[in-house]
Amino acid sequence: MFIDILIEKNPKLIQTALSLHTNGTIMPDSYIIDVDIFKENAELIKAESDKHNINLYYMTKQIGRNPYLAKILEDLGYSGAVAVDFKETEVLMKNNLKLGNTGHLVQIPSKMIGKVLKYGTEIMTVYSFEKACEISEEAEKLGIIQDIMFRILDEKSSIYPGQEAGVDLCDLEDITKKILTLKNVRINGLTSFPCFLYNETNNTIEKTENIGVILKAYNILKEKFNIKVKELNLPSSTCIENIKMIKENEGTHGEPGHALTGTTPFHVNRKAVEKPAYVYVSEISHNFRGKSYFFAGGHYRRSHMKNVLTGSSYENLTKVNTEDFDPNNIDYYLGLSKEQKIGDTVLGCFRTQFFVTRSDIILVEGIQSGKPQIIGRYTALGERIEV
Repeated sequence: MFIDILIEKNPKLIQTALSLHTNGTIMPDSYIIDVDIFKENAELIKAESDKHNINLYYMTKQIGRNPYLAKILEDLGYSGAVAVDFKETEVLMKNNLKLGNTGHLVQIPSKMIGKVLKYGTEIMTVYSFEKACEISEEAEKLGIIQDIMFRILDEKSSIYPGQEAGVDLCDLEDITKKILTLKNVRINGLTSFPCFLYNETNNTIEKTENIGVILKAYNILKEKFNIKVKELNLPSSTCIENIKMIKENEGTHGEPGHALTGTTPFHVNRKAVEKPAYVYVSEISHNFRGKSYFFAGGHYRRSHMKNVLTGSSYENLTKVNTEDFDPNNIDYYLGLSKEQKIGDTVLGCFRTQFFVTRSDIILVEGIQSGKPQIIGRYTALGERIEV
């Protein structure tokens, strides 16, 4: 999906990845992250958000919950992490990182709430009165008042399968009345997902109907309950291209994830500012019935992978079409349209979510200065690999 953009905007990453594989430093099924470009992207996104007074919660699931990269973001002034599931929350806490928004897209389990509140989280997204009760009970034990945020939806809202959850707009007044009886939580935010999506036809990022629902909920809370929430969190596709749009739609927060590696769907567009910061590395395993197969493990069913580069030197790298892969199967191998030389390097750049893969994550600094150095090897779930 991003191979041509990678060739154009970050050829040094290609050269480095090829070298690290051909000399045996890294094995197939690895993602190499160009830490310098990652940081450059993060700085540019932060500068744009500062210009429009938008706060940023960084997202780590796409980069394998990686604590080293998360620390870079915090040092740059990002407000903290949006922990989209409770296992990511655990990794962040283990590495002493800031929790910004927890509970969205996945709620914090009942028996974990006390641990998270004791550690500290800026705000916690809730889907129900019952979850708010649990949070209030644990907050009371700690002697604190915890800010909470509704994920708000209506019958027209966009919802992805596996993410069916939230407070229906028609139920907002009822749940608000109930929560106002709780002493140790404070309604202080509204969010939804997705609030922006890439329109491939127009090559633009556009707002979804979910934003309108958030603004309706904001007015209900303000006019009927005198609650003026501080946070209107408008996530999805957060990047330099749409930060101004967040502000124009009365948002206060964004949640960059793929933009940090220059790989949102919008980044097939050459005018996108952020550069590709990762490449997938594999190797031709074998040929079979006129096609070639490479070691896999890093496949993501929404990858939109169409082609890869393969070869043994930078000068002889060839772009080869990939075969469609049925996501009902395990990606032991992925196929190429024609035979290649066994042992050659395979390089891909496509949409992914590291945390749902079996891949190793290799962090490399110094690529852009011509002095590449591996500074860490991690699992796709953020655990450091000792070599």
